[in-house]
Amino acid sequence: MTKDISGERFGKLTAISFAGRNKHGKALWLCKCDCGQEKSILLNSLTGGKTKSCGCLNVGNITHGLCQSKLYTTYHNMIRRCYKPKSTNFKYYGGRGISICNEWRDNFQAFRDWAVANGYSDDLTIDRINVNGNYEPSNCRWVNATIQSNNRRNVKKVVMPNAVPIPK
Repeated sequence: MTKDISGERFGKLTAISFAGRNKHGKALWLCKCDCGQEKSILLNSLTGGKTKSCGCLNVGNITHGLCQSKLYTTYHNMIRRCYKPKSTNFKYYGGRGISICNEWRDNFQAFRDWAVANGYSDDLTIDRINVNGNYEPSNCRWVNATIQSNNRRNVKKVVMPNAVPIPK
């Protein structure tokens, strides 16, 4: 019997299920890469750190061809902020309990599809409408830098009860 590593992460790979043994009797695990591709990988390559992706890290991401794009960088940085304690911004995201919905967490293609359908362009940034909420379709939007900078936890909203409207 082989060690159960279901759900464990190895670089960009998440182990899904035991996939049998190769012709040499070595254990194989079906893994899903952050780019969306599934591939069977040798157990010792995963646990030994030799294999960290489906191959997209080595060949410029042949799966979706977007490894160097601003959108993929946004996606990768979102994951790093929420799940990598060594990330400089982890304390503001994952450290506060901010996470990414399952639909996006393990599937760049699903995130990309949502982004394109919801107005993504390279001059916009992803913004969580509720700054204390998670990264998920109902709480995210694409905005310019001005809107992004105004939607922060440290921005104080001032209400002036007797303010006189400025004439147009």
